[in-house]
Amino acid sequence: MMQEERNWAGNYRYGAAELFEPGRMEQLQEWVAKRHKIRALGSRHSFNNIADTLGSLVSLKKMNQVLELDHSRGTVTVEGGIRYGELASYLHANKYALHNLATLPHITIAGGCATRTWFGGPDW
Repeated sequence: MMQEERNWAGNYRYGAAELFEPGRMEQLQEWVAKRHKIRALGSRHSFNNIADTLGSLVSLKKMNQVLELDHSRGTVTVEGGIRYGELASYLHANKYALHNLATLPHITIAGGCATRTWFGGPDW
């Protein structure tokens, strides 16, 4: 059993055997290749066991960097663990913005995409 992990509200305790928080894509790939049952854990903004597993949980919390801001195309490439609030601040500082935002700033980009919390621009 992993160290006690709870959801953001504190009313749900995860029962996974382990939690991995990689800092780089290569670490994530190597770890995933050695596991059988994995679930991704986002910002823990859930009131139930939908993100839980008896197997392994992976969090992209440490993979939260802006990788590229392409001024010519008006696009940004980020790691999945970046939160909407962090990305919005970065984009604002660079005179850009997202078409739409998740309702809460602590939702991760990967979580927003996985749950369709965020719908991108016209090309989405």
